[in-house]
Amino acid sequence: MSKVKGMPNLVELYDGVVRLGGKICLCALALETKDLKKEDLRESVEIIGATTFLNEIRNATVTFSF
Repeated sequence: MSKVKGMPNLVELYDGVVRLGGKICLCALALETKDLKKEDLRESVEIIGATTFLNEIRNATVTFSF
């Protein structure tokens, strides 16, 4: 995976978040707009809608989004 200027390395970001006990959630719309398929993602990535995301983070201590 190539590095995009100004963006974190996604593999390192994913590994760090998981290592710290976090979850990776992907907006369902991102699959369509980025021409991704569920099969392209790591098994633990959750695909959720915006309202589900807002509900999930309601009591979160830290939320990181980009």
